[in-house]
Amino acid sequence: MGKVSLTENFEEQYKITIKDKHTVGGEVSESTTELFGDLNVAKNGYIIRYTEHDGDFAGTTTKIFVIEPDSVRLSRGGRYGLDLVLERGKRHNCAYDTPYGSLQMGVYAKDVDSKMSERGGNLKFAYSLDIGGGEVSDNELEVIVKDLGKRGEETCQR
Repeated sequence: MGKVSLTENFEEQYKITIKDKHTVGGEVSESTTELFGDLNVAKNGYIIRYTEHDGDFAGTTTKIFVIEPDSVRLSRGGRYGLDLVLERGKRHNCAYDTPYGSLQMGVYAKDVDSKMSERGGNLKFAYSLDIGGGEVSDNELEVIVKDLGKRGEETCQR
C-alpha cells in the first residue's frame, strides 16, 4: 500500500465510535471511544481518518484503509506509531512504536467484515497478535461511522 501521509488536514464530518476488546491471558478488557473524523469512499474501498484529542495518543492521526472485501491497514503517526496490515486468513509482520523503541509483531487476521457507504456504516475485524511466535492477545475492533450532515449537536471526544 506504500508510504502513508498522516499529517494532512481533513474535515471532521462524521461521528466515529470505536469499540475494542482485548483478551490477554484470559483477562478481557473493553473500551469505547467516540470522536469526530472523516470518511472517503472509493470504488474498491474507503479510508477512515480521525485525530485523538486526549490521553497518550493526543494529537495523533489514525487512518484505516479498507480494500474490500477483506483487507485493512491501520496506520498511526506520532509517539505511538503503528502500521498494522490485516488480511483475512493471513499473517503479517507489523511495527508498533513504544516509548522504549519499535516492536515487531505478528498479526493474524481472523475476520474482516465491512458494510460502508458515503453515509457511514460499520467495520469489524478480529485478529491475534504474537511476538516471537508466541500469541500475546486476541483482539476485536468495531468502527461505527455516522454521517453528521452538519456538526453541532453531537458531543464527542474533543
